[in-house]
Parts: sequence; C-alpha cells; structure tokens
Amino acid sequence: MAQIQASVPATSPSAARGQTGPLRNSHEKALVVEDDAGWRSILEELLSDSGFLVRTCASFGDAIGHLRKEKFSLAVIDLSLQGVITSLPDRDPNSSNLEGYQLLATTKAGNIPAIVVSGITEPEEIQRIYSEYSISAYIEKQAFDRAAFRRVIAETKQTFQSQSELGALTEREREVLDLLAQGLTNKEIAEKLVITTNTVKRHLKAIFEKLNVHTRSAATAKATGG
Repeated sequence: MAQIQASVPATSPSAARGQTGPLRNSHEKALVVEDDAGWRSILEELLSDSGFLVRTCASFGDAIGHLRKEKFSLAVIDLSLQGVITSLPDRDPNSSNLEGYQLLATTKAGNIPAIVVSGITEPEEIQRIYSEYSISAYIEKQAFDRAAFRRVIAETKQTFQSQSELGALTEREREVLDLLAQGLTNKEIAEKLVITTNTVKRHLKAIFEKLNVHTRSAATAKATGG
C-alpha cells in the first residue's frame, strides 16, 4: 500500500458549498460507518461520485439498523467509533473497537464487501483483519489518498460483480467452466464429465449468458479473476 500522507479537511468541497453529494439513479447502496463528520463527508462524496447511493451513520446501533433494513453492495467501516463513547465515560475504552469488528463480522455473514478505513496501523492487526473478516481492502487514514480510494472502490465493485455472476452458475455449469478455463475443448470436457458435446454446448450457452460474455477467453477471464 502506498504510504501517501494526506491532510483531511473537516468537510468536503460539496459540503462547504452547503450541498450533499450528487444523487445518482443507482440500485447500488453503500454504507459508511464513521464517527468523524469530516471523514464521513469525504467518504460519502467519493462513493457518490462512484455511482453509489450512500447511507452514512456514526454509531454501531445506526449501522446495524441500516444493515437489517436495507441491502448494501458495499460497506466502508472505521473500526474505532470513538464518538459512540463520548457520552458514556464509564464504558470500556476498547468497546468502540469491538463494535467495529462486530460490524465486519456482520458484513462478512451478509456477503457484503467491506473496506476498512482506520487509524489502526499495526501490520499484525491489519493482517488478522484481512484473514478473519475477508475484507476487500484496508486503508490507513494516515496514508489516505482520494485517487487510490476510487481505484479500490472500482476494483471491489468489479470483484463482487464477478463473484455474484459465478454464484449464479449451477454446480454442473461451474464444472464445465473450470474445465474450459483449463483450456479443454468441448470434446475433452464431454469426456471428462461423461456427457455429450451437445450438452456441453448447452451448458456453455447458459454460462455465457449468466456471465454476460460472448467468447471462451472472456469466460475464462471471469473464472480466473483475470
């Protein structure tokens, strides 16, 4: 990850003009969980520019409420929701971090791609978060870069779309696609699966339609993430 230092303004340019981020006619929703108003504004602006309808919240309770009521294509989460505990001085100071991890567990269970934007910089902890919560990306606030964040959003959208398309395949279609990705011909696939070549062709037609591709090479690219 490029360590580019970037100062973060208290509000986004659009907010400074008294405007919210641009509204888009999009079916994709993104959830931003961030207790700092300046960061919320920046993340909302960048996600809106990328075509998302954005829901923002500053606390664990608000986030869980949105996750239960709405369907999201992406979640951007700050692990340290410090704003949650300012009015509760007797709370465990680590509880805000725990709430961030609970949100990651919720997004993982709901198959919602998650990007973490956090001030936590310990390499071991970042690696653990990747491993345990299967997040799409981890961005350190100290090295935040708008262009890099936009790239991460685009890559996450593309990856999730491919995963969703592959998930629509039947077990047999996935077997055919895997063999196709290995470079086998229709005849070789038929011999491997003990089916006719016409059946292979029918499976390939269905696979191409579900993956929205027209060639064997394009289907292979979808299968291999290329």
